[in-house]
Amino acid sequence: MGRIVEAQRIPTVDAILGHYTEAELVNGGPILIAVGVGRPQLFAKRNLYHTMQDELVSLTETQLRGLIEERAAVWGNSSDDEAGVWFHLRLYKPMVRLRLGARHPLNKTVPNLGEVQPGTLGSICHRFEDHWTRVNAALVALAQAPLTLGAFTLAVFQAAHATLEAKNTAIEALVEGSRPLTRAEMERLYGDVAEEDREEDSLVAWMLGYDITIQTMFPGQPIAISLPRVFPAGSPANLPTLRFNWVAQAGGVVKLWIETPNLPAGVLLVLSEGVVELTQAFNPANPGGTQTYFWNGVTIIDELDELELRDADGTTIARGVRDSSFAEPV
Repeated sequence: MGRIVEAQRIPTVDAILGHYTEAELVNGGPILIAVGVGRPQLFAKRNLYHTMQDELVSLTETQLRGLIEERAAVWGNSSDDEAGVWFHLRLYKPMVRLRLGARHPLNKTVPNLGEVQPGTLGSICHRFEDHWTRVNAALVALAQAPLTLGAFTLAVFQAAHATLEAKNTAIEALVEGSRPLTRAEMERLYGDVAEEDREEDSLVAWMLGYDITIQTMFPGQPIAISLPRVFPAGSPANLPTLRFNWVAQAGGVVKLWIETPNLPAGVLLVLSEGVVELTQAFNPANPGGTQTYFWNGVTIIDELDELELRDADGTTIARGVRDSSFAEPV
């Protein structure tokens, strides 16, 4: 995981570029940080990264978010959303009992909804669709009309199921296609990785090269002392870790829970995903226990980019490490 959060990457380069202009004025001419690499090359690469960043935002904010919202409209934003599949499936079990009678064997095999999240919607629909088909067959054998949940019939459910599957397929294609490729290219271009994995022509490599060049050319002088940081304060690898886990919920909500550290009030919990950075006040109650936080309007692709605790000065004091075995609190 990088040390420079997405929202600070362009500002970090811009700070270096501003300083670069001042340094060349002090020097009385251009300064090269590598063969053929000066301020114009750094500025051009910064613009290339910014363009890729904008493209990624466009992909996330329009295509992907649109598909997720369309899927949520079919399934329902909550179990109380009367227009959604979720609401009607809650009514299914009592209706089966009412229509077939309490002693009928099919009452004992009504599926449970289980964990409701994007990855489970298809399997939930499959189970209910299969059971509903068998219930209708039993009712026909009893010379009764098929089961309906108001205007919500098996045919309507099957159509909704097909739509959900189509939306999921489109989301998976989008996530597994353009975005990972774009993200991989961006990470290589920026270079906020371990030194042994960093490309020599990455932005971070050039910024660090600039730092060394200025300190060598102007040792102890104001222009060297005023060098902007490449990496933020509190970024060493030995920062304390914060155990957490998360799950995506319907309606673009992320449920996240942490193992509560022993920290005072005034600390912020900061979630970063792509160019989105959200904060919530950290609750210092119950150290050693588990706390749950809900984040709205976040689309996590594969893994969460960053979770941090920052003090009142904005310094990172702990970095989150996901533990997928950390059980969801009930």
